[in-house]
Amino acid sequence: MEFELVKRRENPLLQREEVVARIKFKGGTPSRREIREILARQLGKAPSNIFIRRISTEYGKEEATVMAMVYHSRAMALMIEPKHIIRRNEGGEAS
Repeated sequence: MEFELVKRRENPLLQREEVVARIKFKGGTPSRREIREILARQLGKAPSNIFIRRISTEYGKEEATVMAMVYHSRAMALMIEPKHIIRRNEGGEAS
């Protein structure tokens, strides 16, 4: 799987980085868990502090645009992120 960081913006008020990345893959769209692990390795952060907001793919293409929030602390993430986003990222719902 190929990974390209498109945009990285620091948001000090919410103690997070807002990241947009493009990934290329073979077969089906990767799960949120797989994408979180890739982002964690690339950014040097803990996967538990990364929350995928959106995975956008175009029909027939094997690439996706990912929007993620990378928090400085898990406590801050749990205060700010909507409950459904937290459930999706922790395996509570289908990706």
